[in-house]
Amino acid sequence: MTESRPRIAVLADWWWPDEVGGAERSAQAAARELAGFAEVSVFVPSTADSTYSDGPLTVHTVRRPFARRQHADTRVRRGLEFLTAWLLPLVASRLTRRIGAFRPDVVLATNISRTGPWLPRWVKARGLRYVRVFHDLSDTCWRRSRLKDSRNCETVCGECRVKAGIMRGATPRGAVSVCVSGFVRDELVDAGLTTPAASLVGYPLIGPAEPVRPARRIDETLLVVGYLGRIDPVKGIESAIRTAGAYQRNTGTGVRVLVAGEGQPAYTRTLAELARLEGVALHLPGRMTVDAFCDSVDVVLIPSRWMEPFGRVAVEVGRTGTPMLVSPLGGLPEAAAVSGGAYAYADFQDPERAAVALGELLAGAAPPVTRTGGDAAMTLPQTVVAATRRAWAGAHDATVGRRP
Repeated sequence: MTESRPRIAVLADWWWPDEVGGAERSAQAAARELAGFAEVSVFVPSTADSTYSDGPLTVHTVRRPFARRQHADTRVRRGLEFLTAWLLPLVASRLTRRIGAFRPDVVLATNISRTGPWLPRWVKARGLRYVRVFHDLSDTCWRRSRLKDSRNCETVCGECRVKAGIMRGATPRGAVSVCVSGFVRDELVDAGLTTPAASLVGYPLIGPAEPVRPARRIDETLLVVGYLGRIDPVKGIESAIRTAGAYQRNTGTGVRVLVAGEGQPAYTRTLAELARLEGVALHLPGRMTVDAFCDSVDVVLIPSRWMEPFGRVAVEVGRTGTPMLVSPLGGLPEAAAVSGGAYAYADFQDPERAAVALGELLAGAAPPVTRTGGDAAMTLPQTVVAATRRAWAGAHDATVGRRP
């Protein structure tokens, strides 16, 4: 970049310290990296106007009509916000005026689902340099995944094609894209929202960041299998319990299933009844830290039924040295590969075969999985910096950002 400090406007749906999730943590880390050589301001839609500092960053929350008061607001408010984000340009007008007053050299958009296509259209109309970070597939799929009616869709449905077409038209030419996995990039390329030449892959986490702890059994007479994450049917927890039951029946080894996380209370009762039918002990401790969880289990099951964009839990677990049995969907294989840990794949929709794969993993006989590109992998903050430098320097062809 030039010697002068560029001005970078970061667009986000939610921001630290008010709302924290995986995407927010990654976006915050990337923005702080950019603040090392640029003046960075973050602009967030909100229910009220405010300005505050987050380390080297200046955060502007800007009131937008029909905004949710919190991330998990009522269904009515979420629906109203969603509809107005796509049908009412007014929702972005105050935000674009504030961004315009900042006079940015580069606009970096992270999650912008709460403002629909109006912000990128504003950027496009002014010919500003543009970098888009894709934490998920929300620009191509209404449900942020491809799981419908308990099946993964083989093709993009009509309503999602309409959405992808709108976002494709709103994307500025010359845009540089950063994707949280090769899976996400491939999906976006197929949807025409970016091209291989105009996109980079940066992982939210790469491991190991510290020496990996050796895997060990807590009790040789009892196998403790664990699940960590959101307690929701889409995560495949029922399949994990059935796999544990099949392993117990086939080996005669007692199995205890530890399901850590928070979610739907009614669903936990379903899990308890299923564990009773499978004859395995079930423990539901609620939220646990990754270290405390991995200290309490022998092996981790990641049985997601939907196409996870990345799979942060796989990296967090893999970094501890705890072996993982992973569903090979979406970005989960990449997350397991860059975790630095021991893992194997299993189709959890077939619990008997998954139980066999679990036994092979524990015995060290699971077929090795080749790490693809692990040594060359970059973190998301590193990749966002590289993409921003690229956009600022104008080193790419101005027509490669999206398909015509």
